[in-house]
Amino acid sequence: MDIRNVPAEDYQQIHRLRDYCFPNKYSGARRDDFHYWIEHSTTLGAYDGDKVVGQLLILPLNMTIHGENYDMGGIGFVATYPEYRQRGIIKKLMTASLKEMRQQGQTISVLAPFSVSFYRYFGWELFVDKLHYAIPQAQFPDFGKQLDVVKRMSFEWPDKTLFEAIQSFHNEQASVTNGSMLRDAAWWKRIERRSPESHFAACYLASDIAGYLRYTIQDGIFTIHDLIADNPAAEQALWRFVTAHAASVHTIEGITANDRHFGFNFANPQFPKKVIQDVMVRIVDAFSFMQRYPWAELQQTLYVRLEDHFCPWNEHIFKINKDGHVSIIEANSESEKHMLTLPINLFSAMMVGYLTVKDAITFGNQELADEVISHWNKAIPAKQPMFYEYF
Repeated sequence: MDIRNVPAEDYQQIHRLRDYCFPNKYSGARRDDFHYWIEHSTTLGAYDGDKVVGQLLILPLNMTIHGENYDMGGIGFVATYPEYRQRGIIKKLMTASLKEMRQQGQTISVLAPFSVSFYRYFGWELFVDKLHYAIPQAQFPDFGKQLDVVKRMSFEWPDKTLFEAIQSFHNEQASVTNGSMLRDAAWWKRIERRSPESHFAACYLASDIAGYLRYTIQDGIFTIHDLIADNPAAEQALWRFVTAHAASVHTIEGITANDRHFGFNFANPQFPKKVIQDVMVRIVDAFSFMQRYPWAELQQTLYVRLEDHFCPWNEHIFKINKDGHVSIIEANSESEKHMLTLPINLFSAMMVGYLTVKDAITFGNQELADEVISHWNKAIPAKQPMFYEYF
């Protein structure tokens, strides 16, 4: 079985394999969107002769981690024909994807797993708790009556100036929100292709945009896809806009970060909520990642030994000096005494802020002196990540 980059003449094979292995066959704008990403991603194929029997796409994306934006490889559309399963094809594709991402400088990777344990085996780990909510009309939030400045548009009836302001505002917020992705024109076009019925509402305070919504309305359900505001007043204004639809909708649905205490300011927040864990993260190149990492407070030299069966370039002892300089060293008495030892999946979840150092050590069945744990806790920014994109 040969793993290689898929040339343009085999793109139709990628379409056929995706359509066979996934529940819904793409057509129209969704097919166009998928084809765009075949062309602009690293598209790996497993070949049996001239036939593509397995595939994996690495989308060229990005991710903001504690204020630092990294090139990120988004793994998607992983599939193989049923008659070729149990032959290690996906393992070969995943291994090849890690090498490709490292070569392209994508030091971190994100995917949506069909099986958490399957991708955990390859070094990815859960890193986001999403809260899905469904608010019935009787419990719609009430933030009083106020004349807000809200401007509205849709993909069908666009307002170029407003859309540019929304795009700019989104990236300003994403650049300071842990786990967020900056959206370029291609990603907005993907959203339009996949959700052409989307509407937008932007709240303005003192002539500047201070928050926006992207939403759809169908069968009496108001679904919030994006709700981003840079202050409480703007967020309340957006909720007033949402509840202004009460005459035509019976439910508000959406997703938010589980650590945001969602509904805390609602008069009656006892509506259905469900925590979903459906995205995983992995550091691809630990040395490059840590060289750019925005350490919080380095009071002492730190040492970490990583275990990574699929990325041998990560299986080293790393030394982080108090000035943030990172180097690869050989073991010595000082490093062994203060060594944090973790598999790459737990290290990844810890570094993006999802797991505490104590959590990572516990899940990794490791022991570490309380003093060293304290130094690591101070070094890693404490903000939880949130990732809303889908691919």
